[in-house]
Amino acid sequence: MENRPLSIASALLLGVLIGGGVATGGYFIGEGFYRARAERYVTVKGLVERDVKADLALWTVSYTSAGADLTSANNKLEQDQAAVLAFASRHGFSSDEIAVQPTTVSDAFANQFQSNRPDPAQRFVIKGAIQIRSVKVDQVRKASQDTGDLVKQGVVLGENYPQAPQYFFTKLNDIRPPMLAEATRSARAVAEQFAADSRSRLGPIRRANQGVFEITSRDAAGGDRSGNDDQGSIDKKVRLVTTVDYYLID
Repeated sequence: MENRPLSIASALLLGVLIGGGVATGGYFIGEGFYRARAERYVTVKGLVERDVKADLALWTVSYTSAGADLTSANNKLEQDQAAVLAFASRHGFSSDEIAVQPTTVSDAFANQFQSNRPDPAQRFVIKGAIQIRSVKVDQVRKASQDTGDLVKQGVVLGENYPQAPQYFFTKLNDIRPPMLAEATRSARAVAEQFAADSRSRLGPIRRANQGVFEITSRDAAGGDRSGNDDQGSIDKKVRLVTTVDYYLID
């Protein structure tokens, strides 16, 4: 098929269409840049804190016996275990709250590379423990303060004496929704004040970050905000900081 040259009128019309398209495209691109540069927003944080009390306690009480022979060392350990179990029962803990832990035995003569020969009377060392798991956190604390009674009975408590209980707050899901709502209201109040000071109106949320719930000791030294739960404390503080971006409208 033979290619015919464009007429002058056709060429002019084509040029107008192309030029118009470029101009229109340039307008929309320019408008997009203008809107992006004109976007105004403020980033604010909402803070909420609550004092809570631990609702679960874990307490491991370990004890150790030693002897020249395995039988005598084991007999002493059984006596100590009976004393510790009786101690737990006197403080109001049921068998469902008490678990006897595995027993370990070590033979001091089994180490062939030690430079000093150990005392034959301490050849066998046997370690045992019980764990108390209870929601009665105040009773656990009281019992942990009375371990001197075990010492008076000749019970040799474990290497980590004094053995402090661990306290946990397990009901975070119960307070999560109201704390989140309160933190959001706190953030909005700050944003509204900022908008008023800048003679703007507060628009919708641009972006929001819930933040992380932190559980610390209620009386953390120096205002510790590491987020690490002080498990040795019954009284705790739950803290939430949310971050919200709000549009500002002129």
